[in-house]
Amino acid sequence: MQLTEILNTADVVLTPDQEQAGIGNTAISDITCDSRQVVQGALFMAVDGYTADGHDYIAQAFDKGAAAVLAEKIPQGLPREQALYIVLSKDTRKDTAIAAANFFGHPSKDLVLVGITGTNGKTSITWLLEQIYQTCGITCGVIGTINIRYPGTTIGNPITTPDAVCLQKTLHDMKLAGVTHVIMEISSHSLDQHRVDGCDFNAAVFTNLTQDHLDYHDGLNDYFACKRTLFTRYTGPFEDGTRGKAVINIDDEYGTRLADSLDQPVIRVSADREADIKAIDITDDIHGLDGTLDFSGVQAPIHSKLTGRFNLENILCAAGAAFATGICPESIAQGIAALERVPGRLEKLSTELNRHIFVDYAHTPDALECILKTLAGRAPARLITLFGCGGDRDRTKRGPMGVIACRYSDIAIVTSDNPRTEDPDAIIDEIIDGIRAQGFKPIDRYGSNTSEKGYIRMTDRAKALALAVQISKPRDIIVAAGKGHETYQITNTGTILFDDKEHLTRACTNALTPRPWNLKDLCNALGCNAVTVRGQKNLADAKATVFKGIGTDSRTMSPDMVFLALAGDRFDGHSFIPDLAEKGVSAFVVRQGYLDTLDLNQTREMDQGRICFFEVPDTRVALGHLARYHRMRSNARIAALTGSNGKTSTRKMAQNIFCRHHDTLATRGNLNNEIGLPLTLLRLAEIHEWAVVEMGMSHPGEIERLSAIARPDIAMVTNTHGSHMEGVGSLENVARAKAEIFKGLPPGGTAIIFADDPRRDILIQAAKENDHTARLMCFGTQPNSDVLLSEISFTDHGIAFFLNMDGHTRQYTVPSPAAFMAFNAAAAATLSKAAGIDETDIARGLDAFVPIKGRMHLKHLANGLHLIDDTYNANPRSMDQALKVLNRLAGRNRGIAVLGDMLELGAQSRRHHRQVGHLVAALSPAMLLLFGTQVAQIREGAMEKGYPAARIAMGAKKELEEILKMSTQHENWILLKGSRAMAMETLIPTLEEIPAERAN
Repeated sequence: MQLTEILNTADVVLTPDQEQAGIGNTAISDITCDSRQVVQGALFMAVDGYTADGHDYIAQAFDKGAAAVLAEKIPQGLPREQALYIVLSKDTRKDTAIAAANFFGHPSKDLVLVGITGTNGKTSITWLLEQIYQTCGITCGVIGTINIRYPGTTIGNPITTPDAVCLQKTLHDMKLAGVTHVIMEISSHSLDQHRVDGCDFNAAVFTNLTQDHLDYHDGLNDYFACKRTLFTRYTGPFEDGTRGKAVINIDDEYGTRLADSLDQPVIRVSADREADIKAIDITDDIHGLDGTLDFSGVQAPIHSKLTGRFNLENILCAAGAAFATGICPESIAQGIAALERVPGRLEKLSTELNRHIFVDYAHTPDALECILKTLAGRAPARLITLFGCGGDRDRTKRGPMGVIACRYSDIAIVTSDNPRTEDPDAIIDEIIDGIRAQGFKPIDRYGSNTSEKGYIRMTDRAKALALAVQISKPRDIIVAAGKGHETYQITNTGTILFDDKEHLTRACTNALTPRPWNLKDLCNALGCNAVTVRGQKNLADAKATVFKGIGTDSRTMSPDMVFLALAGDRFDGHSFIPDLAEKGVSAFVVRQGYLDTLDLNQTREMDQGRICFFEVPDTRVALGHLARYHRMRSNARIAALTGSNGKTSTRKMAQNIFCRHHDTLATRGNLNNEIGLPLTLLRLAEIHEWAVVEMGMSHPGEIERLSAIARPDIAMVTNTHGSHMEGVGSLENVARAKAEIFKGLPPGGTAIIFADDPRRDILIQAAKENDHTARLMCFGTQPNSDVLLSEISFTDHGIAFFLNMDGHTRQYTVPSPAAFMAFNAAAAATLSKAAGIDETDIARGLDAFVPIKGRMHLKHLANGLHLIDDTYNANPRSMDQALKVLNRLAGRNRGIAVLGDMLELGAQSRRHHRQVGHLVAALSPAMLLLFGTQVAQIREGAMEKGYPAARIAMGAKKELEEILKMSTQHENWILLKGSRAMAMETLIPTLEEIPAERAN
């Protein structure tokens, strides 16, 4: 392209000498404002910037092969032959934008271009609008604060709106890549500096205007006037006479002023005023926004994972931009619902710590107040805010931001942001001057007043982020404001890598990391000394002396852990030791005699690796010893429960309650045996105040061993029914085996039993046999219960019931269809009451309970079928309860019972399965499908009581799947239940995949 074509319409005139020399015909291969990027034949635009003046680099540009230069002046001393090729401009910035648009062929004319301006919300709106377009199948690109992105390309973007050359090139590249719609954040700087000249906007969005960039603009009115130019200068009229549409948030006072002043199409949006697009019946909580958007009479229900009034305004602006560019309300609502998050914009971190942790880019007073006002109104506990102010920016906002942080937060931590060339402590001094002027008090971060309202000063941002986690309590909200998506920090010594999310995540991980082990701890716990592979006991030169934890799974081992080799019927952990030693693991717990099995090469290699071994008679028992030692050195108290039914649901309910005020460890999955319980206890960290653990059994003596390991402060037996009969022989023996849990109670311990249990006397006697039992509590429907259950009723969403504690009766609810869940809830409430937790938290914890997958979990499938997933396990009592729930929900001749074997029932198995068949006949479901061998007795029992054989099918799962595909009807209820080994949940995908038309 020739130079005159590039400079066409620019406010430049060639001199006579230049005309005579014909430099207008100079071929230009590229254009740039950066002398470092000059290539042979390029046009270099010399722009006078803030940190550098392009005129100082003109000579360098010519040396690198520039064919011509656009500048406002000719540097002194430049050779005449080079000066001839400098085209003078009155405003290089403005003419650079025109030249860039000409060079790249005015790409915006062939794109649907949406510009978004305003102080806050621009980035969130770009992500919302991008998701709306993508939901509609539109190929779009985004130019914004976080990055520049379009299909197949993501480019870092150091500033909100790139320079004119980069911008036009990006639009050109997007067009070539098949992009049809481009969303662009427009900063006031870019408007003032003519970066977007040459862009035609089909829609322009105004979000709001608050204090920001007053180091650049001469007051708010000048700032507003600059923003206004997006609508008056860049939205037409275009060559075809049309104008771009203005989308304006009139909930902002400057938005109202702007909308009333424009002579062009305006779409007004509002969260609470009459507008072209308005919000109706909005509900807003920590989980998101729900409600309706009204598009001048056309309504669309919306749901968003974003939360807060400011995000509602962002949603409205995005909806307005989409509507202005031809997207229908239904598609807009679908796009809004599809957005999971906006990076760095009230972005919630996923951690295992019981905290709500957010990062946000808020770096202006208004933005900070918006997010803190939103979070403060939703905080389950306290709000801890960490923030700072950027250096070399508007100093007048520092004090106000400090006041805002302290006003809404329980604790405000004042720290460094991007200090740039300023002293970070000087910036913090200015923030704290504003805070003190309003009477807020400092908090000693090392003292006991971290529960009081006030502020903490900590300059080092990394330490401040760690401190926020350290002083937090369960269910607190922590928000780190100011940096959001940024992964760097600009300091007075340079730019460093720094990511708030990484630091917060690491702090949470550290809080949940168990206390490390040294060789002395291991020796004391195991009751033996460590030895080398050659049997020597001198370990002064051991490779490692501190270990972060105990592991039994070779796949998850790291070199700083101790490997304990378990051996079972089908595996032997000892076989993995040589490989683990080669990978750097240096401490092992092994069975006695293992070292004698090593060959000479293995012995030599392990000896050179300075590896140590603890030889024990039984590594499974040793695991328990380690867990007991770790439990006793922790600060946590233990609440343990066992029982025939309801252990896991009761544990989960109790966990929900305990977590409201205590950092609580709990059993995961089915880790409740002689391996699972120790592994749970070994996860205890210093932060944990309580652990709620389950204990399971198959034979007498197992619960006693588990109780001796856990030493529970509170021990509960939920009930005693016919499970594990194969190992104990009778119901009375079941009760005696479960009651072993009380043997581990330490002095002052509490025992809890089910008052309605037919074997209650056995449990009471066992609890009293331990002299350490200081308190015996009961729950159930019996009048003398400490927690008295009454009036169970069914609701649309589950069950409701009353619990009386200390003479006060209160109604509680649980989202489960099973009446027996009320007994589990009463058990959890009693466990919590024994731990000193009040009724309000008990009610909130129970209300938050979600049935565990596989335990009376209702699923309403998309095809119209209803599933009762009770696949986790089965015994006679739970089978009885599940069938009755099916009958209540489906009624006679509608439900389908799909049942598997009940295992571990010993000599009573035949009788119990037959009794289930009797119940099936009495309840009369539409069909009975059976899988297994022992279920033949269910079939016999059902037919014995008159249930039609034609409605019974027994076979392999593939056969049952085909029957389900052919026999289910719309609104059928299907119960899936069987013992764990029957894996009845494998039938769930079959039910989910039945087409809706087939189910109908």
